[in-house]
Amino acid sequence: MHHFQTLSPKGLLPWQKFVLAYILGIWTLKYPWAGLLGLLLVLLFLPFKGPWRNMILAGVFLGSFLLAWFRLPDPPDHIPDPVQARERVWLQGEVESVSFQPGDRKRLILKNLLIEPDREPVKLPGRMVFTWKDPPVEAVPGQKFQAHVNVRPVQGMANFGVWNSEFFWRTQGVFWRSFAQGEHFWHQVDREPGGSHVMRTRLKERTLQGLHLEGIDEEKRARIQAMGLALFFGDRSMLDPEGLEWVRLASLAHTLALSGLHLGIMAGMGFMLAAGIGYLYPRVYMQLPFMKLGIILAAPICIVYLWMGQFQPTLIRAGIMLACWGWYLFANQRRVLLDGLFMAAALITLYNPWAVFDLRLQLSVMAVAGIALTMPFVERLFGSMDARGLSRVFKYFLGLAGVTLAANLALLPIQAWTFNYISPHLYLNLVWLPVLGFLVLPAGFAGIVFSAVPGLTFAGDILLGLAGHLLGHFISALEFMHSRDLLHPIITYRPAWMEIFAYYLFLGLIIHAGHVQWKKERVLMGLGIMLCLAVVPRAGQIQEDSLTMRVLDVGQGQGIVLELPGEERVMVDGGGSWNPDFDLGRGVITPALTWRTRPRSLDKMILSHAHVDHYGGLIYPLKYLGADKYLHNSIWPEEQDRMRLKTALERQDVQEGVAYQGHVLELEGRVVLEVLHPEDAGRYELLNDSSLVLRLLWNGRPLALIPGDIEARGLVDLLDTDQDLSARVLLVPHHGSRSSADPEFYRRVDPETAVVSRGFMNRFGVPHQEVLGIMEDMEIRLYDTAVHGEVVFTWDSPDSDPFIRWARGRTGPGGVPYWY
Repeated sequence: MHHFQTLSPKGLLPWQKFVLAYILGIWTLKYPWAGLLGLLLVLLFLPFKGPWRNMILAGVFLGSFLLAWFRLPDPPDHIPDPVQARERVWLQGEVESVSFQPGDRKRLILKNLLIEPDREPVKLPGRMVFTWKDPPVEAVPGQKFQAHVNVRPVQGMANFGVWNSEFFWRTQGVFWRSFAQGEHFWHQVDREPGGSHVMRTRLKERTLQGLHLEGIDEEKRARIQAMGLALFFGDRSMLDPEGLEWVRLASLAHTLALSGLHLGIMAGMGFMLAAGIGYLYPRVYMQLPFMKLGIILAAPICIVYLWMGQFQPTLIRAGIMLACWGWYLFANQRRVLLDGLFMAAALITLYNPWAVFDLRLQLSVMAVAGIALTMPFVERLFGSMDARGLSRVFKYFLGLAGVTLAANLALLPIQAWTFNYISPHLYLNLVWLPVLGFLVLPAGFAGIVFSAVPGLTFAGDILLGLAGHLLGHFISALEFMHSRDLLHPIITYRPAWMEIFAYYLFLGLIIHAGHVQWKKERVLMGLGIMLCLAVVPRAGQIQEDSLTMRVLDVGQGQGIVLELPGEERVMVDGGGSWNPDFDLGRGVITPALTWRTRPRSLDKMILSHAHVDHYGGLIYPLKYLGADKYLHNSIWPEEQDRMRLKTALERQDVQEGVAYQGHVLELEGRVVLEVLHPEDAGRYELLNDSSLVLRLLWNGRPLALIPGDIEARGLVDLLDTDQDLSARVLLVPHHGSRSSADPEFYRRVDPETAVVSRGFMNRFGVPHQEVLGIMEDMEIRLYDTAVHGEVVFTWDSPDSDPFIRWARGRTGPGGVPYWY
C-alpha cells in the first residue's frame, strides 16, 4: 500500500475531499469531460492512503452525478396553443421572489402559473421570469399577480463556446418568460405589501432624502442616490446603463453587487465596536476575548443588512460563508478560511445542488480559495515586515494589494471565459475598497439606522451626506477617466476548459512547489496531463487549408463569420437587439470571435444594410477588436447609431469603403466575395432592397450566397442582371419572409442546403410558409438557427462536400447543452 502525501501543505481533511468529489459529480452533468478529469486529478494529487477510501470517493462522485441527473427539472413537452400562436394571454401567478435590475426594472419569479384563468384555464408547468419595466405598483413575494401579456418559452442563443441562460433557468425550474412596461398590459395584484416591506421602503425613501445633496447637477445626484440604494439595499433599479458601465470598466462592478464583500464590511463594523468597547472597558476581554466579542456584535449587524438586502441569494450564501468562518473563529481553530469555505460550500450545495452552476458563487469561492492558498506567503511576508519595523499603514495597503492580486489570479480564467475582458484598472480597488469599507458603508449604514430613530434624524442626514459626498467624488473620478477614454476593456482570449484546468494546476504547483514530491509516479502522471491540457487546445487551432462559414445564432437577425485559409477572417453582419439594455456585440459576437482564438482584428467587416438587426452587434467588436476594412452599401444608420458606428471606426482607425455590384473582394487562399447587388443603393425606397448580395467562391467554385434582407423589388433587379447566382449553400433572404419568396430566385441559386437566421418564436412569424413550400418542392435541406443554434459549414477543399455541425446537436443526459 502506498503512503501518499497530499499537495496542500497542510492537506485537505477527509470530509473536504468528499465535498470536492460531490461538487465535481454535479459539475459533470453539464461538463462531463471536465468533471471526470477533475476526479482523476483529485485521485492523483489529493488521494487517500488506502484504496477503499478512494473507491468511496469515486462513489460519492458517481452518486452526486446521478442525483443531479434525476433531480434536473424536465422542460415542458408541450407549448399551449395560445402561447404557440404568439397571442397575448391573461396570466395569473404567485410572486415567489423579486429582484431590482438597472433601468427601473423588476424581475419577478412567478409560480403556480395559469393562463386564461377566467375562461379555459391552462396550467403552465414550472416557473416564469417576468421582467417589469417602470412598474406602477409594488410587487412582493406572496402576492397573486395577473397581467395581459405575451408568454414565451425560455430559450437563449446557442453558439459554440458561448454561454447562455437556458440551462441556468432550467435548474431553477423556470421555463417561461414575459415582459411588460408600466401600466401597459398590467392588470392587478391582490394585496398590499406587508409591514416589513413597508418599513424597508420607508428606509429607502429616507436614504434617498439623505443622499439628496445640494449644489450638484441632477444627473450626478441621481447617480449618487442610485449607488446608495444599490450598496445598502441591493436595489439597482435606479442605476443608469452608462454609469454602471463606467463602474464595470473600472474593475469595480463587484462593489455594487451585494455580496460577501459588503457583508464582510458589515461584520467588520462589529469588530470595530468590539475594539471600541475594549478600549473603554478593557476588562470585558476577560469574559469575552476580542474575537468572540466581535463575532457576537457582528451577527445582528449582518442580519439587519441581510434584511435590508431582502435576503437575496447572493447575500444568503455570503451569510453562510461568514457564519462558517465565525464558527471556526469562535472555536479557536486555525484553518479558518479554507475549512470555513469547504463547510459553506457543502451546506450551500447540499441544500441547492444547482448553486454549483451559479457564476456568483463560483466567483466567490474561487476568490476566497485563491486568498486561502496564498495565506502562508502573506503570513511570512508580514512576519518579515514586522522584523523590519514597517508602518501599519504600509503593511495594510501591501496586504490589500496581495489579497487583491491573489483573488484576481484565481478568478482570471473564469473572468476571461465569462466576461471576455479584463480591466486595466485593477489598482483602483486599492483606492476605493478602503474608502468603501471604512467610510461609505459604515457611515451610510449608521445614517440609515439613526434616520429611523426619532430625534436622531439629523445625525442620519449628516452620515448619509458624508457617504453621498464620497460617492460623488467616486463618480467624478469615473467621469474624468471616461472623458479621457481611459475606461475601456482589454478583450481577452476565451480559454477552453482544458486550458482552465491547466492554469489552476500550474498555479497550484507554483504556490506549493516546495511540498510536491516530484518523483512520485502519480505526480508525474498529473504533470503529463497538465501538459496535454495546455497543448491540445492550441494544437487544434493550427490553421488547416479549409474554409469555414459560421452562421451564428443571433436571435432575430443575421451574423456570419468566414474563417479562410491563412487565418483571414471576414464578418458579414453581426445581428443586433432592439433591447437597448442588451449589447449583442459584447454578449455574443465578441465571445464567439475569441473562443479558443487570440483576440485580433477582423480582416474585413461587411454590413449588408443599415438595419439594427444586422449592424447592432458589429459596434462592440469594431470598437475593441477593430478591422482592417469596413464595407457597406453607402447608406448609414440614422442619428445616434451612426455616431456610435463612426466613433468605433475612428477609435480603431478602420478604413471605410463602399461595395457595389461588380465589386470583387479578393481574399486569401484563392477565395473571393463577389458583390452581385446593388448597383445603386440609394434608388430603393426600402432599405432591405439595398442589401448587399454576396457570393462566396473558392478557386472559382461557388460555395454560398448571402443575400441579406433583399425583398421583391431588389430580387427583380438582381434576376434581371443575368448574373450567375448558383451556390451550394443559401442564406435564406430576409430571415424567410414571404416578401422574398421568389421561386425564380431559388431556382437560379439551386442550393443543396439553406440556413434561415431568425429568432425563436419571433413576432414576425418567419420563416413563412411560402418560403418553406419553395424549399420543400426543391428538396433543399434546411437549417434554422432558432432550432439548431449556430450552424457551421467546413469545406476541406473547393470540390468537397461541406461538413456541417450545429450547436444544439451537442446535448447530454436530459438534453443538457454541451455546446459550451
